[in-house]
Amino acid sequence: MKNLLLGRHYICDFSGCAGDLLLDSEQLHRVFVEIIEKSGLTIVDEGFHKFNPYGSTSFLLLAESHASIHTWPEYNYCAIDIFTCALEKDLQPVIAELQRRLGAEEVSVRIVERNADISVAKELAVAEV
Repeated sequence: MKNLLLGRHYICDFSGCAGDLLLDSEQLHRVFVEIIEKSGLTIVDEGFHKFNPYGSTSFLLLAESHASIHTWPEYNYCAIDIFTCALEKDLQPVIAELQRRLGAEEVSVRIVERNADISVAKELAVAEV
C-alpha cells in the first residue's frame, strides 16, 4: 500500500465563546469570511442558515476545499471544520484568530490527514469533448 497525502481536515471545538457574536449569524459569517480570505485561501461560494430561535451554520466553498462553522449560542460553543488540499498552508494562525475573535476560552483541534491509497488507483477514462 502506498499512501499519498491529499489534504488535511482541521476539526475544531471552540468553547466559552462570546455569546453576542454567536447570536449574530450575519456578523459571524462576515468575520469567518474575513479571516479565511486573509489566510490566502480562495472562497468560490458561500452561504449560511440561521436557525430558530438561535444558532447558525455558515459554509465557505474554497478552491482548496471547504470551511464551515456551526454554532450553539446557548452553550457558548461552535464547531469549525476546515478541510484543505493546500498542504503548505499553516492554518494555526487562522485558528488562533478565530479563537481571538470568538472570545473562546478553550479550543480543541484534531487534524485528520486525508490519504489516498494510490496502489489501487485506477486510470481515469476521460471522454473527448
